[in-house]
Amino acid sequence: MRVIYNAILILTSPVLALYYLWLVFGSRKCRGAWKEQIGRLPDSVRRVSSRPRVWIHAVSAGEAVAGAPVFRELRAILPDVELVASTTTAAGQEMVRKNIPEADLVIRYPLDFLPFVRRALNTVKPDVFVSIESEIWPNFLAEARSMGVRCLIINGVVSDKAFRRALRIKPIYRWALSNIERFLMQTQLDADRIMALGAPPSKIEVVGNCKFDQENGSTTVKPAEIREKYGIKDGIPIFIAGSTNPGEDEPVLEAFRIAREQHPTLRLILAPRQIERAEEICALIRRFGFTYGVRSKPETIMGSEDVIVLDTFGELSTTYAIGSVAFVGGSLIAKGGHNILQPLAYGLPVIFGPYMFKARDLAAQAKAAGVGFEVENAAALGRLVAELISDTERLERIRADALRMMNANRGASRRCAEAIAEAVSVK
Repeated sequence: MRVIYNAILILTSPVLALYYLWLVFGSRKCRGAWKEQIGRLPDSVRRVSSRPRVWIHAVSAGEAVAGAPVFRELRAILPDVELVASTTTAAGQEMVRKNIPEADLVIRYPLDFLPFVRRALNTVKPDVFVSIESEIWPNFLAEARSMGVRCLIINGVVSDKAFRRALRIKPIYRWALSNIERFLMQTQLDADRIMALGAPPSKIEVVGNCKFDQENGSTTVKPAEIREKYGIKDGIPIFIAGSTNPGEDEPVLEAFRIAREQHPTLRLILAPRQIERAEEICALIRRFGFTYGVRSKPETIMGSEDVIVLDTFGELSTTYAIGSVAFVGGSLIAKGGHNILQPLAYGLPVIFGPYMFKARDLAAQAKAAGVGFEVENAAALGRLVAELISDTERLERIRADALRMMNANRGASRRCAEAIAEAVSVK
């Protein structure tokens, strides 16, 4: 399988190289990262200490959110361990640097070509490698194991789309998974799927979802200060649309227009998943006839704006603290849905579209608890926002039920950290 996989990489390398060059020089998504992605890491990363070293990989911002409580728990269990965090995307880098102070080093994950992987591993020299959720790169895992690195998957998930794709190349997946010694999965469905792809049953455990352990800031976040930052007075209802993708901003604005017919003082805080889209969103807001301010330009926020565009990293989670109701994007389009637990951690009712296949179990759990609501379109979203804001007693019940649901599912991060610590100690 190793020969076949690398032969495929060689045969497709011209196309892959052109695509990567476009990412670096065309879209600029990888500008400044390419050296690390070919394994040329800074000298500061080179291992010189005898302290145990754990490399934890989170592909992007969502995985970094899931990993944050694991870093926190692992630091508490092993205070002397060196923690190296890697991501693939710029958003992931930003999220780690802002929200995971426990990370001693932050790097980019190498592309899965043998020279790049070997160079990176020989520089970092981890004792244990941990991948969050669903990142499985065959060459990296095989090389890591050959160097004696113990490899784990934590908060493991296998989405519908990923499972269908993996089944087509099941022999390669079986080889890749043979290099992993523990699979700590979110649900029984994820466990069954990773088993079907070749993971030995004896290595698989269901531990729950680490995202339930994220800090909700209920004791540290001060809603009054956040409202002051946005110029929104106490008592004014706020509709927060988080992590919207292209194709979702217009339905959100239409829903806001509908809800405002019943609640004229309602404000909208719109946080795009890709903050570089702020300008196009502002143009769309103008077409709807709303006034707006932009978070990255505080001088544009006077307190009377209809809409505030939240175009900064790391502020959305705490901004939910001042919301009345939340919509989470990636769900009105076939993206799969983003993190619904952030608003639930503050007791908000969370609304999402029909495309929640990346978080189907969480969506079902939220609906069963009466704190999650699925809508099909802008009209349904607008009506539901207006209905929820009109019923303050219902909002209080939802708040209590959401916090109860969050508390009942905590603990996965501790279990994952203990598994990592065990791997370090055996090493």
